[in-house]
Amino acid sequence: MILISETIREKISGLRFGILAADNTRIVDNDPHFDKTLNELSEYLMTKFSSKRPSEDEIIGHVRRMYRRIGWEPTRYRPSSEALVRRIIQGKGLYRINNLVDYGNIVSARFHLPMGLYDFEKIRGNAVFDVGISGESYRGISKELIHAEGKLILRDDEGIFGNPTADSLRTAITQDTRRALVVFFCPPEVERSYLQGVLETLESNYRKTAEPDRVELSILEP
Repeated sequence: MILISETIREKISGLRFGILAADNTRIVDNDPHFDKTLNELSEYLMTKFSSKRPSEDEIIGHVRRMYRRIGWEPTRYRPSSEALVRRIIQGKGLYRINNLVDYGNIVSARFHLPMGLYDFEKIRGNAVFDVGISGESYRGISKELIHAEGKLILRDDEGIFGNPTADSLRTAITQDTRRALVVFFCPPEVERSYLQGVLETLESNYRKTAEPDRVELSILEP
């Protein structure tokens, strides 16, 4: 079960979470079609941002305001989606991890919504969307310690396992992952239909590369 805390309901009324759950996924390090997909995305983003900065984009602006309503400065802790966009338009490409992570990053960058990706079987008890409190921290994938105070986070019975800027090492996708949970963090100003399109695009990509037995999509709202 995934729950929304009262703190989130009070601070960001109307915040949506797009959920994709995939069972019995196939993990591969280098999907043969990824380079073509990345090249197409790069061309799209290069054209879109040839005459404007990412911060001028409507969706990116809504995500930034979502951070600020929590009290989290998005120019210091960039949403993962914006960081991906900036990396691509700077010609740096994307880090290759595995097919689940790589295609998740593709969709997050394309639609500009931050995403969390987790090994569902490593989540203990209920998952709760919340705001970190004083003294809370967790170990990130690429950073030893991430301080969570005042940040939009996901927690379970063992503690925090992610936020829209950085996921945790504890619930990271590995070669042993068979059940994946993807969360898109969607500001209230963004239409539900837009978020549904994001989920369906990722589902299409996952069915081609990860061949899950089952995929479930849902949108969680306060």
